[in-house]
Amino acid sequence: MVQDYLDSEILKYLQRNSKLTYEEIGEMVDRSPSTVRDRIKKLEENKTITGYSVIVDHEKMSINADAYVAVSLPSDDTEAVEALKKVEGVSEILRVTGRRKIMFRISATDNKTLSEIIDKKIRPLGFYDIEITMILEPVIRYPGI
Repeated sequence: MVQDYLDSEILKYLQRNSKLTYEEIGEMVDRSPSTVRDRIKKLEENKTITGYSVIVDHEKMSINADAYVAVSLPSDDTEAVEALKKVEGVSEILRVTGRRKIMFRISATDNKTLSEIIDKKIRPLGFYDIEITMILEPVIRYPGI
């Protein structure tokens, strides 16, 4: 569904902070809280907004290893990708262009655990040509953007 400028502005603010109140968003877009509420409800109903997220401090959660992993598959193996969704620590899966066709984000308590997950749970799914890019430090994290 095509959104208008007001919907786009509301979405922009919600993507950066989904805890904003209707009143706060209304002030930012120069509309009443009820207009903002109605717009958000419509965006939820038509599945433009599919959910809300929380950004956690990985260090406080004892997550000290975070990486993007690019992998190849022998074919368009949807079963392997479905199984990947169930691997603990995988938070995002993307189909990408280039030599490797799948990229995913994975987190673990430490590098050793992350390596074990890749070797014992990811490789057996049929993924190969694995390239791991460790995340040194998140600069900014906005889920949904």
